Amino acid sequence: MSQVLLGVRNLSVRIAIFVVLAAILVWFLGGSLFPRADRIVRGTVEIGRAGEGLAEMRLVEVVHPASTLPSERVTFDVEVTGGAVLKSFDRCTTLPTIVEAGSLVSVADPSAFRTAYFVARKADGETWTLFALGGYESCPREIHAYADRLEAERQLARVVAGLEPQAPAAAAAARDAMLRVGDTPNP
Repeated sequence: MSQVLLGVRNLSVRIAIFVVLAAILVWFLGGSLFPRADRIVRGTVEIGRAGEGLAEMRLVEVVHPASTLPSERVTFDVEVTGGAVLKSFDRCTTLPTIVEAGSLVSVADPSAFRTAYFVARKADGETWTLFALGGYESCPREIHAYADRLEAERQLARVVAGLEPQAPAAAAAARDAMLRVGDTPNP
């Protein structure tokens, strides 16, 4: 064997040992060579009807590592179980990218059917949207989009109180009327 081949073999063995030791050091210090997104469950609620098999929905905050950033550092996923027997969570893939989200609540209607509601801001705009997910659906549906988070949270509070959410125009008119209470008309 020539001296050049022996030198290449010796160098490749040293490189392999260095890479293995570096990987062990990174693992020992609690890191990762290939960073993954951190997933934080922000809330889990039951949906559906008790006698027909409750499903669960959860809102998951995903913090992307700095090296693999998409357009947003933090996004939210919605995951739903397949029912009472199947307890694995499946991610909703048709939902638009959500970058901010409020709390997740489960509201029962008069027939004891539970529906999950939450408010969120999508990546493509500044409006906040009220989302709902019933027990037989695989992804949340958009109910209304509101101008700001305060109005969206107010509509969520209406739903929790048993009232229907207002359309954006009606909500803006009610808000304007409330702000103008006590104003004196100009003569």
